[in-house]
Amino acid sequence: MKSLKIGHYTNLEQGTGLSVFLFDHGVPAVYYLCGSSPATRELHSMDLDANVPAINGLVLTGGSAFGLGAINGVMQFLREKGLGKIMPNGGVVPIVPGAAIYDLAIQSDAFPTAEHAYLACQAATQNNVSQGRIGAGTGASVGKIVPGSSRMTGGLGWAKYQLNNGVIVLAYAVVNAVGDVRDAIGDIIAGAQLSNGEFGDCQQYLLTGGKEPSVPPSNTTLVAIFTNAKFSKIELRRIAKMAVAGIARAISPVFTRYDGDIIFCVSLGEHEASETVVGTIAIEVVRQAIVNAVSESKIVV
Repeated sequence: MKSLKIGHYTNLEQGTGLSVFLFDHGVPAVYYLCGSSPATRELHSMDLDANVPAINGLVLTGGSAFGLGAINGVMQFLREKGLGKIMPNGGVVPIVPGAAIYDLAIQSDAFPTAEHAYLACQAATQNNVSQGRIGAGTGASVGKIVPGSSRMTGGLGWAKYQLNNGVIVLAYAVVNAVGDVRDAIGDIIAGAQLSNGEFGDCQQYLLTGGKEPSVPPSNTTLVAIFTNAKFSKIELRRIAKMAVAGIARAISPVFTRYDGDIIFCVSLGEHEASETVVGTIAIEVVRQAIVNAVSESKIVV
């Protein structure tokens, strides 16, 4: 999509990073919160009754609440470009919401900074198809319920679907789930791994009466959906609500009290499209993006 640029900061040594999504003009966007432990910033600027009609960028980051401070670097970059809500004095205030995953307990307690975010903005490109242990997915992991098991790396993944009429739906997912990730037929492809190399199966463990961890794991799956179809914020909200099913089809268990799962949905174009069609596509590209995130990054940690 011409109006979307994507950049990443990746720190494999310390196990953290961030991903930035930049727009060449203000665009309508919404969020749908489906987890119970979110770490977010500027969400209310996307509320349906908010006075701010558009956003200028979006940030997905590691570092939990500390990582949200990196958004200042994106704001500085956009301010220098003159992109943002115009103020009475002629200046601009860029509107940049964001959300974070908890990755502080994997390799280190390091977190992305405003300087790192600024560098990611400078490196941002159209059609950035990198995925795996990059950006906000660098320190992500999955499978954290079964006692005695090891977690596996999560990551950042993307998926795209295009209709014959030119309508595009694109999804990026940062997968840091408490549960396992399953493929289209329900088989586990990443998650809690036992010492014998088999999967511990978080869902089955709980179904047989397994106890929750004594030390609650901190997690979160972040999803950003972009379409070149024209939608109002209320329509985008309903599409985001539909797309929740894509997370549920790929992760189990999902939306637990330990997860801060959230979906962002952004309209970037003027194509005419059915809300229900785009919502249905969104479900599938979200599922695929989650699977792709771990398929490119399956390491026991």
